[in-house]
Amino acid sequence: MLRWRIATALILAPIILGAILYGGWAIPVMILLVVARAAQELARALKPLPFRAAFGAGAFPVLLSIPYGATGALAGVVLSLPWALLWLAGQPEARTLRALLALLLMALWVGAPMAHLGLIEDELAGGSYLILVAVVGPWISDSGAYFAGRFFGRHPLFPNLSPKKTVEGGIGGVLLTTVAVGYFTYEFLDFGLIEAALWGAAISILSQAGDLFESILKRILDLKDLGRALPGHGGILDRIDSLLFTAPAVYYFYVLFAL
Repeated sequence: MLRWRIATALILAPIILGAILYGGWAIPVMILLVVARAAQELARALKPLPFRAAFGAGAFPVLLSIPYGATGALAGVVLSLPWALLWLAGQPEARTLRALLALLLMALWVGAPMAHLGLIEDELAGGSYLILVAVVGPWISDSGAYFAGRFFGRHPLFPNLSPKKTVEGGIGGVLLTTVAVGYFTYEFLDFGLIEAALWGAAISILSQAGDLFESILKRILDLKDLGRALPGHGGILDRIDSLLFTAPAVYYFYVLFAL
């Protein structure tokens, strides 16, 4: 399992980092591709919702955020409600609680957070660096939690949700991210030492919260993974579950406390 995780990461990381560093049109294109794959996974997991319905609900916040910023992202979430009504009214077989849940998840859980990832690049000073914090921060937290849990893990963190996660792993993830992200924000974003450390700790805590949220969702749906597109990681949603919490957090942390 570990070798598959590493192999997948070695393939994906250069592509993602390259898009972030290139910036411009590469960011929204990458975001929409991720949203499309997430819609495919949710439509498959929460049948009988059509892929086009799920993709629309996730894409509206992203597309409207490009010209209208955070207001457009919110408008896209609101627009997903009549979009849901259109599909539920026109296709009787789609009138299920699971299909409605998929549409709401695509708008609120996937579309709006991914829209904020694009807003970081468009609206904030040092946008590329902040995107790296939102994207790479969870990778660091996940790595720290994995290895700390593997070597020192003794006490389950949330045994009913994710039996393999441990308190020691969670602490290891927070410590490693505090050091790595703290150093990065101090060095490249001119944050103070305390502010940088708090950013690192917050990114790790939110990253782990995003992972636990998806664990709860999979428990509710009685699914092991939402997809299998990425060997060693599951589906795209299994890979970006932490990002969906950290992207809007980075945006609003910066807007509220750093500007």
